[in-house]
Amino acid sequence: MVSRNETDLSSTASGATEPTLPTRVPPRASRRVVGQDLDEALTFFGDGYDLRAPRVRRVRPTTPWTFGGVGDGRLSLVSSRFGVDLRSESRVDDAFLVAWMSSGASTITYGGDEVELRAGVPVVLPFADVYQLHHHDIALNLVHLDRDHVRAVVGDDEFAFEALRRPTAEGLRTWQETVRLHSPRWLDVSNDLGPLEQRDIAEAFVRAAIAAFPERSRWRAVVTGTGPEHERLRKALEFVHDHAREPIGTPEIAAAAGLSPRGLQQSLRRNLGQTPGDVLRAARLDGARTDLLRGAPDGTTVAQVAGAWGFGHLGRFSASYRARFGELPSESLRTG
Repeated sequence: MVSRNETDLSSTASGATEPTLPTRVPPRASRRVVGQDLDEALTFFGDGYDLRAPRVRRVRPTTPWTFGGVGDGRLSLVSSRFGVDLRSESRVDDAFLVAWMSSGASTITYGGDEVELRAGVPVVLPFADVYQLHHHDIALNLVHLDRDHVRAVVGDDEFAFEALRRPTAEGLRTWQETVRLHSPRWLDVSNDLGPLEQRDIAEAFVRAAIAAFPERSRWRAVVTGTGPEHERLRKALEFVHDHAREPIGTPEIAAAAGLSPRGLQQSLRRNLGQTPGDVLRAARLDGARTDLLRGAPDGTTVAQVAGAWGFGHLGRFSASYRARFGELPSESLRTG
């Protein structure tokens, strides 16, 4: 199952890097299953990937399916084949899944958008949320990255990748090189990897994913739900986050989200209990706090920072800042 742009997980190569994380290393385990029975396949994949109410249509008289993988609880490399037309919902909460096709067709629907997977181009599947999938006679490669291990490497207990965003050209090269370099040794279970090399390979995949795929915006993460309204609201929050220094207001935010000003107000109130002004003020306060904490007391003034973030009245800025962060702006500046 070798694709145009990505090596298959069953290919061969060699190499390793210097160990870094001195943590306990669980042993690798391997599993390979081959079958023809449709019900067995649905049970197997349904248990592993939480397929919800799957709808299946045969595309040939028999139903060939395969699964092969090697993992240690932090990193699993998997190749699978399922020769059917499958529609289902799915959800994975304990791992980040990087997926790329070798053959077939696949469409993922999430957040009101449909994304067609491309042969050889990896994406991170949605995490901790329900999404819809449509696989047609697909051969798929997956890298499972344990959620807690990724967050430990990043140093952020809430870290998540932005779902279905394709990597940049440079990010794609980084990911492909990591797969080519490390997957053959990982998948060769006859090779008894030392604990340091095994640990280092798991971390190498995490760091390659961090380099290749964007982090999920915290602004997007505060909106739960997968409907069109939720996605428009996420776009509104992203626009506020990206343009908070600029003289924007409700009309500009609404236009960026594809909503009317009244529609934006209603959506924010319904989903977050806030107004556009509340959201913009919070973004500006957060930005001001970052600048104050990074500023030098002898070269930065509270008035300069407040003005840069659109606060024209210093007294009201200080009161709002203290209400949000529990200290005055001048205190943040002194401790930065």
